Amino acid sequence: MKTFSKAALVSASVAGFLCLGCFFASPGAGNSAYTPGATCGAKAQDARVGFPPAPTGTLDKTKLESAVWSMGEPYALPILPKGGDLEDVTIFGRAEATEKQMVDFILRRNPAPNLSCTVEEIVKYYYEEAGREGIRADIALCQACKETGFFKYGGDVTPDQNNYCGLGATGNHEPGARFETAQLGVRAHIQHLMVYTTTRRPETDIVDPRYELVIEKRPDIHGVVKMWTGLNGKWAVPGTYYGQDILNLWRQAKVPDGSPTSLLNASEAVRRAPDDPNAYIRRAVARFYAGETERAILDYDKAIELSPSAEAYFDRGLCYEKLKDLAKAEADYTAAIALDPLLPQAWHNRGCLYMLADRWQSAITNFEQELALNPQMADARVGIGVSHAKLGDYEAAWKDFYTVTNEIHDNNEAALANQKIMMDAVKGKKK
Repeated sequence: MKTFSKAALVSASVAGFLCLGCFFASPGAGNSAYTPGATCGAKAQDARVGFPPAPTGTLDKTKLESAVWSMGEPYALPILPKGGDLEDVTIFGRAEATEKQMVDFILRRNPAPNLSCTVEEIVKYYYEEAGREGIRADIALCQACKETGFFKYGGDVTPDQNNYCGLGATGNHEPGARFETAQLGVRAHIQHLMVYTTTRRPETDIVDPRYELVIEKRPDIHGVVKMWTGLNGKWAVPGTYYGQDILNLWRQAKVPDGSPTSLLNASEAVRRAPDDPNAYIRRAVARFYAGETERAILDYDKAIELSPSAEAYFDRGLCYEKLKDLAKAEADYTAAIALDPLLPQAWHNRGCLYMLADRWQSAITNFEQELALNPQMADARVGIGVSHAKLGDYEAAWKDFYTVTNEIHDNNEAALANQKIMMDAVKGKKK
């Protein structure tokens, strides 16, 4: 297991990726002692089952004081202004992100997706199946990314099932439905969205094994859910931020890349609308991806001068982290939170900065705010667990790491690595 210094965490934070509901281990060490979580693979399920809700003996505190803990990465992708209320984004509609954008987005988050087809093919299937039915293909694909951890899996559903939305995976180690091909798995996902959204039957034969069940047992939701945020508490339970999670991924997927064409188009947009703050933000994002960090900051400065926004402050904070100016990054995340207290990325990244500064209680407060927005955010709970451990409250840390895998039901790699540390520190284990 490779160990990083605090400085390495800062530079890695702009290279790693963490989505709402999708989790990756992160760098760090030094006095704070973070380390990337090991890839758990097939052993992940065994580790979850083997970790009890409380220690089975006394804990060796000397061993835990010198432990190297694992933590998820900060958010590393800039975001664009909402451009409208997330509550108003309908499930039916045309895709806004291109197929290439979605392929690139997935590969940035997971360079080696565990699929029975290529990334290009899975994206193509979503655009074909969703396009045929009138569902927004790009957002449906973001939902699949959320459900599968960008096709890393790790929970009850396994990659060979071709089940991209958790159909039939109702918890208690129930793996859910299985489909013969990737395309049929995509078709089932789109059909399940349809049964929530419309009473119109799909254009193709029903392959969703729960389609008729929803019609029969849940007339309160059949054909009723029109918005992605309407899935909250229905598709996912409790899922209080489920739809917003998906839409935040969608916003990230649509951001400009750092290609010459993207930069040229963004600069032309600024020329046409020199008083539009969003035009400067889009060019700043393109410059961020092109590695032009200082020039991106200048564009964010202009956007904030014209009209301050949480997104501009958050994105500029990412730039300052990239330049290792953590004081300015913290100030920008704080400004973003002041403008939009419902922006989970800002709470999370500020919490990560507090961990770097050994401000453990402040980190806990920020991660708790993030969890208030999304109780399913496993990396926030891991951050609280690590902070509790660094404060010497090992019983609370134990409960935090247990919660990740046994209540949130996410085989978070960092949580699993930390569970192993705690299990190894148990003295006088009961038989």
